[in-house]
Amino acid sequence: MSGIIRVLLVDGDEATREGLSQMLCSEEGITVISEVRSGEAALAQARKLSPDVTIVLASDNMPEEAVIDSARAIGQELPTRVIIMAENPIQHVLSAIKAGAVCLLSNSISREELLSAIRRINLWFPGSLSSNSTQLSSDTTL
Repeated sequence: MSGIIRVLLVDGDEATREGLSQMLCSEEGITVISEVRSGEAALAQARKLSPDVTIVLASDNMPEEAVIDSARAIGQELPTRVIIMAENPIQHVLSAIKAGAVCLLSNSISREELLSAIRRINLWFPGSLSSNSTQLSSDTTL
């Protein structure tokens, strides 16, 4: 594991992606390697760049089905750890587990909580993950 955690951001809202990217890139040890607006673009970028962590945000511009499909496709094919962020994560727990996400977080968590989750997930889930062996993080924010 390298000293820099490489993150791929996926969300249909450009302003949200840019804001989250700026916040993450301001932290030592984390860099955003790509920002994309769709699941298809996320899978293509993940294949090309092999991120350590992929964050997929559920929003009005990227509904639950697209989020879950993206998480599943990326997690099954690549050794990235998938985090799903949602406005009301309790509604997405079962879908997130089935999709192979290692963590489900609320969109309203604090900066410190998000950074901590990214660092812990990168440390706790080394190597390749698949939907058959993935489990939800024990500190899932509901």
